[in-house]
Amino acid sequence: MELDFDKNGCKAFFKKHPNTQKIAQKKITQAIEKEVETGMSKVKLATRQKINELPCYEMRLNLGNIGSVRIAFTVHHQQATVYYLTTTLQKSEFSKELEKSLKS
Repeated sequence: MELDFDKNGCKAFFKKHPNTQKIAQKKITQAIEKEVETGMSKVKLATRQKINELPCYEMRLNLGNIGSVRIAFTVHHQQATVYYLTTTLQKSEFSKELEKSLKS
């Protein structure tokens, strides 16, 4: 699976954790691949708003030493795009941050 990270929503996280970027990207890719293979059972809709005509999903993920993160992403065939990545775990706060990120 090919994975892209949207600069608007992921730049702040990678700036805060620069030396863990490759590990985080690898673990996120593996987690999304697993979810797609198992029928997306651990994901929920992140927003009712569609991104490029695709539903935007969110899930919580433990990245080991970095800690837990929440990601918002879309999947189309073998292409996934992470639109938002944050250490904010509370769903309501995450949703506010995501909406703000998508508007900019």
